[in-house]
Amino acid sequence: MKLNIALGQIRVKAGHIQDNVNAMLDMIQEAKQAGKDMIVFPEMCISGYILADRYNDQAFLSYAYSMNQKILEQSEDIIIVWGNIGLSIHGEPITGHDGRFGRFNAAYMAYQKQYVLRENGDNIPQVKTLLPNYRIFDDARYFLSSLDLKQKHSLDFFSPFIVTIKDETYRIGLEVCEDLWSQDYGVNPTLSWVNAGVDLIINVSASPWTLNKESSRFKALKHHHQQAQSFPYFIYVNQVGFQNNGKNVIGFDGGSMMLDPSLRPLLQGNDDFKAECVMSNHPNNAPQSKLLSGLIEAVKCFDEEVLPFKPKWIVGLSGGLDSSIGATLLTMALGKERVIGVNMATQYNSLATISNAQTLAKKLDIHYSEGSIEPLVRLTHEVSEAFGFELTSSLAQENAQSRIRGHLLSSIASSVGGVILNNANKVETALGYTTLYGDTIGALAPLGDCTKLQLFELANEINTLFKEEIIPHNLIGQISDKGVTFELPPSAELKDKQVDPMKWGYHDALVRLMTEYPGFQLSEFEKQVKTQSVKDQNLAFWLKVYGLDHDEQAFKADIQWFKRSVNQAVFKRIQMPPIVLISRGAFGYDYRETQGMFEEEVNED
Repeated sequence: MKLNIALGQIRVKAGHIQDNVNAMLDMIQEAKQAGKDMIVFPEMCISGYILADRYNDQAFLSYAYSMNQKILEQSEDIIIVWGNIGLSIHGEPITGHDGRFGRFNAAYMAYQKQYVLRENGDNIPQVKTLLPNYRIFDDARYFLSSLDLKQKHSLDFFSPFIVTIKDETYRIGLEVCEDLWSQDYGVNPTLSWVNAGVDLIINVSASPWTLNKESSRFKALKHHHQQAQSFPYFIYVNQVGFQNNGKNVIGFDGGSMMLDPSLRPLLQGNDDFKAECVMSNHPNNAPQSKLLSGLIEAVKCFDEEVLPFKPKWIVGLSGGLDSSIGATLLTMALGKERVIGVNMATQYNSLATISNAQTLAKKLDIHYSEGSIEPLVRLTHEVSEAFGFELTSSLAQENAQSRIRGHLLSSIASSVGGVILNNANKVETALGYTTLYGDTIGALAPLGDCTKLQLFELANEINTLFKEEIIPHNLIGQISDKGVTFELPPSAELKDKQVDPMKWGYHDALVRLMTEYPGFQLSEFEKQVKTQSVKDQNLAFWLKVYGLDHDEQAFKADIQWFKRSVNQAVFKRIQMPPIVLISRGAFGYDYRETQGMFEEEVNED
């Protein structure tokens, strides 16, 4: 392969067409100055990929499509490959499944200010063949596939693109993101290009990041490699940044690469969410766990793109683990000047948690305020009684405190033109251990897809990074064969001697099982416990820790409590702020729910 190639791993901002084009133009010039023959950009890099029903806005899409002309004009003496919307074939508009205007997700290739022709003489772009329609993906809702267009217009989308540069001719195959992940489809675009005998396959991607996604990407490519007798050079270019669909904030970590026919890296970009014009191979120095860096970048991107007026971020700083990590993430992402911590104590708040909040704020050097909300609590009781309602139950009294805190944070945010951070973690969110309009409020929930055990990892990583105890050690659970122990057990501190009811570790694992593997139902897990055939070693460990492996009644009572709590909390979750997605099943638009439709038990005897 004599082509001298650059990988344009740009940060793509959804809906910010001019910003994205400018980023592309900058990298094109950088590649030209370095004498590169080709530069490749990601999928949908002009408009952004996560656009929801903005894909129904024909004027917006037409503007995005018009930017192709700008890219064409820059292709003198350099081959440019990029992803963008497609609205027509051979200059004629296409019709969608619903009879309205049609569109497709395409990869384009230009050289010497013209689109590169295929071997059969056609100049059509490469249309995405496999349209993901699961998890956060809704491609089939918006796009026509190459299979649809082939059927309607008798087009050949696997005729190679032919380009001659510096007296060398190359046969190139293009594909778009999901076309690489074909194991569960009846069509294999990658092998179609291999069988066509191309010299190079280029995959333009907008591949969302989840923990450990890097290994699965290479695994998908290796699967194709093993099926082929010979394999061409392969380029994969992924975007970076975070886009959101209103319910989840979705990250793209990069990891762009060029591989030789033996899958050895010739070029390798960072996979730590950083934009980069990749022109030489270098070791990937991303941390082993990208959880902390991913969350920091999520906050940065969300703040920049959704809140460009740079508001203050208000954190209800309780002195607990979740709010301590939340305040630290904000400070690391946006700087101490943008963060305000507020401790709102009642008679039930301990001196230990108040001290934690004070110490954290001092170490982060953020603005900090504290005070008692007891006067508002008493007034709420008095006013409720004046209306003829007494807050006599423990739950009503606890919820009143939480909602008063939500009201106070909202008032403070209004007074400074700020927004509120939501501190909830995934296990609390799953089990409904939150108060609607109390601690469920906020502009963003960065920890909403993190289990409690992952928060322990985050806390330790933060303290290691700072080389001091930023997150109080008394909040970090210590895991041993006896379970999780705390110096200061988690508590909502809404009544005397209150301790969170979760079985930490075990309930974390159940939440992950329920959301990340939705095809594996909890009823199947119950059968495994009953027959002592639990296959998941992590779950088997936690069952033993809590004595649920041999106590059938205790296990049954707990699993019924778990399922009932999850089902009863749906109405809270659907009103939560957007959650940063880090797993294979985040609450929000990823793990989708309906309310009140399921029995607590299904009797299969």
